[in-house]
Amino acid sequence: MRVTFWGTRGSIPAPGPGTVEVGGNTTCLEVVSDDGTRIVVDAGTGIRVLGLELVKDPEPQPIILLLTHSHWDHLAGFTFFAPAYHPLHRISVYGNLTAMNVLQRDIFQRLDNRYFPVNMDDFRAEIVFNPGMPSPFVVGGIRIDTLNLNHPGNGFAYRFSIGSRKVAFITDNEIGKRYPGGNTRDDIERFCRGVDILIHDAQYLPAEISYHRGWGHSTYEEVVDLAGASGVGEVYLTHHDPERDDDACRRLLDNARRYAADKKFDLACNLAMEGHTIDVV
Repeated sequence: MRVTFWGTRGSIPAPGPGTVEVGGNTTCLEVVSDDGTRIVVDAGTGIRVLGLELVKDPEPQPIILLLTHSHWDHLAGFTFFAPAYHPLHRISVYGNLTAMNVLQRDIFQRLDNRYFPVNMDDFRAEIVFNPGMPSPFVVGGIRIDTLNLNHPGNGFAYRFSIGSRKVAFITDNEIGKRYPGGNTRDDIERFCRGVDILIHDAQYLPAEISYHRGWGHSTYEEVVDLAGASGVGEVYLTHHDPERDDDACRRLLDNARRYAADKKFDLACNLAMEGHTIDVV
């Protein structure tokens, strides 16, 4: 499978000369299998750029859109997603029920254009909202498993499997705090065990987390410890704080690598960077 980051920023877009390397768009991930099955995770502002690429295809494949949760930085790009306005496209939406309700209620079904100047009459694609999120869920040879997030309002993490190859995407998850309905430490270690690549929220530094405990995010130390305990070989840190420019993100990565080395974990640490593609073979 091929995994591409279209948005890796957390909370709010952070465009500008200081973020051109890591990227300023909010969360959007694309997973494509060898047979062309396309899964898009979240509709942050990064989905706009992805959409511009997808509408170039004269014979587009169906799109599976998975939503992790209902916060605006993960939904704000949907009304700029070009395939939604194109009659040749079919978009099936799954995932967090609250997130789907927000899109339907506040965008599709509003007639007063309170939040955006278009509503459901302007979308020409076939868009289907699917109640409930089966787990496991198999589409085009990709098995999708879910895990409840530790985040205000809850949500889903996703694990994608083709044969023995596995990728876990866990954004907006606070490893150091248990939320009602969220995951336990055993739950998340079990979810990550056997994963080739773990992509996890690492918005805050260890020195910052005490000021943000209860906000639903993690530190690079917590992510590295989780990866090490779960036997993960490679991790990508994502959901970068909007105040952290490229230089600061590189320093965070350097610290994460030193921390992993000090703990003697056999772990490759990377930054999730907008436009970067991982081939999982």
